[in-house]
Amino acid sequence: MNTKMESKFLKQIPFFSHLSEEQLGFLASLFENRLFHKGDAVIMQNEVGDGMYVIIFGEVEVVRDGQVLTTLTTNDFFGEMALVADEPRSANVTVTSDDLSAFYLSRKAFKAIKDDLGDEVKLEILRRISEDYGDEK
Repeated sequence: MNTKMESKFLKQIPFFSHLSEEQLGFLASLFENRLFHKGDAVIMQNEVGDGMYVIIFGEVEVVRDGQVLTTLTTNDFFGEMALVADEPRSANVTVTSDDLSAFYLSRKAFKAIKDDLGDEVKLEILRRISEDYGDEK
C-alpha cells in the first residue's frame, strides 16, 4: 500500500476518522506493514505490549484464559492499550485465516504524534481509544 491508500484505510478506523488528510498521511507513515500466517500468535496474554495492530485483511481470534472472546477482521484493531499503558496484554490474539496483513503502530511512533501533530490530535486519539475500551467492559 502507498501512503495515500493507507490514509484512506486509516480514515475508516473510528479513532482516526477525525484526522485531516495531512494528519492521516503523517500517521500512515508511522505504521509498519506486518504479515502473519494461520496459527501465528500476534500477541500473547501477559506479555508486555509495545504497540497496536489494525487489520488490513484476514481474521484473528481473541482468547483470554482459554475463553474465546471475539473474532476480529478487516478494519478491526487490537492492542491499542499498549500505546498508553505499560501493562501485560490481556489476551492472546491468534491468526485464524490463511494470512493476516496488519498495520502496526509502536508506542514509540505513537509518542512522535505529539511532536508532529500536536497535543490536541494525540489527546483526541487517546479519548477515542478510551471510549472504545470503555464500550468493551
